[in-house]
Amino acid sequence: MNLSREGKIIEVGMAEMRISSAPGVMVTRGLGSCVGIILYDPIKKIGALAHPMLPDIDKARVKSNPAKFVNSVIDMMVKEFTSKGCKIHSLKAKVFGGGHMFSAIPYDSPFNIGIKNVNKVKEALNSLKIKIVVEDTGGNYGRTIEFDLSTGLVKVRTLFHGEKRL
Repeated sequence: MNLSREGKIIEVGMAEMRISSAPGVMVTRGLGSCVGIILYDPIKKIGALAHPMLPDIDKARVKSNPAKFVNSVIDMMVKEFTSKGCKIHSLKAKVFGGGHMFSAIPYDSPFNIGIKNVNKVKEALNSLKIKIVVEDTGGNYGRTIEFDLSTGLVKVRTLFHGEKRL
């Protein structure tokens, strides 16, 4: 992606969420079993990127960082958008990661955090009637994503599976 001179690069770390407007690129690295969740208002060109690690804050002992959990970070994202005058029905979602990173854990195991994260994202977004327009999840490899706030396009980079724009 070519970043314009006025554009900014916004790094989003593990268990973090950021929201910004165009121009700019939001980046998160090292999505393994974690998920990268993008919500985007294509009319206002406002986007948010979250990198939660676990599916459900309700099952956690320590709840001090809601951005660490899929269900609570989606709530945070929606509140940020509505505070900026965005309508929930205008939001589009893109979901990445949720890989099966530990071969010692069977794919259908309740300890497969990647699939649990992806399922929780779908459940939470479906309950809000936010449509997932792009999904690149699963597999046994990590991802880095770069989200262009001006176009809404996402570049997905992987070590052994190449690069794609979605």
